[in-house]
Amino acid sequence: MDEIRVLIVEDDEDDYILFLDYLREIKGKNFQVKWISNYNEAVKELPKNCHDLYIFDYLLGAHTGLELISIASDAGCEGPVILLTGKGDQLIDLEAMRLGADDYLIKGEIDAEKLERSIRYALERSDAVKALRQSEEKYRNIFESSRDMIYITDFDGNFIDFNDSAMRIFGYTREEFYELNAANLYENKEDRRKFQDAMQRTGLVSDFEAVLKDKKGDRKLCLISASIQKLFNDGKIYYQGIIHDITRRKKVERDIIISEKMALTSRVVRMLAHEVRNPLTNINLAVEQIEDELTNPNYGNYLEIIKRNGRRINDLITELLQSSRPTDVSVSKHSVNQVLDEALNLAMDRATLKNIRIEKYYSDNLCDVVIDQEKIKIAFLNIIINAIEAMPEKGGVLTLNTLLVDNKCVVIIKDNGIGIGKENIGKLFEPYFTGKPNGVGLGLATTHNILQSHKAGIEVESEVGKGTKFIITLNLD
Repeated sequence: MDEIRVLIVEDDEDDYILFLDYLREIKGKNFQVKWISNYNEAVKELPKNCHDLYIFDYLLGAHTGLELISIASDAGCEGPVILLTGKGDQLIDLEAMRLGADDYLIKGEIDAEKLERSIRYALERSDAVKALRQSEEKYRNIFESSRDMIYITDFDGNFIDFNDSAMRIFGYTREEFYELNAANLYENKEDRRKFQDAMQRTGLVSDFEAVLKDKKGDRKLCLISASIQKLFNDGKIYYQGIIHDITRRKKVERDIIISEKMALTSRVVRMLAHEVRNPLTNINLAVEQIEDELTNPNYGNYLEIIKRNGRRINDLITELLQSSRPTDVSVSKHSVNQVLDEALNLAMDRATLKNIRIEKYYSDNLCDVVIDQEKIKIAFLNIIINAIEAMPEKGGVLTLNTLLVDNKCVVIIKDNGIGIGKENIGKLFEPYFTGKPNGVGLGLATTHNILQSHKAGIEVESEVGKGTKFIITLNLD
């Protein structure tokens, strides 16, 4: 038989003895009773939280049982509370229930049967509340420990609740989130409209892909799943959803795809180089032999054309081989500001011819980065040349930034040129993809290859007609 520890606070000993007799009449229960006869002693006992059931008399000298109910609640007492009153008073009963009492009994109407029913009801209700609280704590722990943002908004998109991952992903404080509307997170307002339309049509959206922006304006590629819920019995509609940040995963997938394409390209290029260079070598040897034997100088021009184009083919094959094979790096510490300046100097003639204004915003507190200086210079140069070629003859502005972010060196190369369509941004680093009429499509592929060999990151933001921004992230060591 389970033991039930009962604390009775009653200042009338006769009433206590009578109450004890009723408890003894209840069959199948083993009550271990502790009696306290005054309010002050009860106040000292309650913080111990060592009883399964509390029974308080309403009148306790200058104090009341309602005060003890409040103290028990503040002390974290988990056992149910039954209040004893001398007469039926609805206001007292309502106040007792509001403060947390589980039941009340009128002293003059108590018998063993009523007492047993009241205790049974109070204990069952207490168990149900404990189970509900444990369930809430369990799901609250899941809610808070999720790496995804879990949120609730009202129909208009105002945030009602969200977990800590919301602050981690988007950088806003909790207070700022409450002032924020979900629509403010979307980079493209059309995406928000499509999401809202889908929610209103079906009440459920799964893996809706959209670009969201954090507090600093950085883009986050996210999957949004949400459903319409009626959560608070107020008749209102709420959106309950999950935002999964897939930015890093997409970057990894993109790099894997580009690496696979580069590997395939490398095999094809090596085969073509072998097949082309063999006959090209024979052609060059034959031309040299003919030069030695020809006496008519008029043929010299034709031979020079053959030699020049032969060299061009040979250089192109070399360039193809260099762009497609894994880059070997020899690293040491260098100032990224200096390397960026050296790359800019190599392209300065082109910039001057197009009257392009150069704006530089270099951070002074950057540590040296561990890089292969010459190869990173090539990577920067390819991006700078592309930027120059994308800008008009007049009004072009090339902006170079360096800064320290999250213990990484960030280089930003920005132009105000023609921009790149969304459909082409994902193809930029693929070998042989080019938007230039006479381009080969190897510059940015080479850049990506170099940066990958440095375990560096590169991101592109662009808008047609407004320009392009390349963001390169280098490790400090």
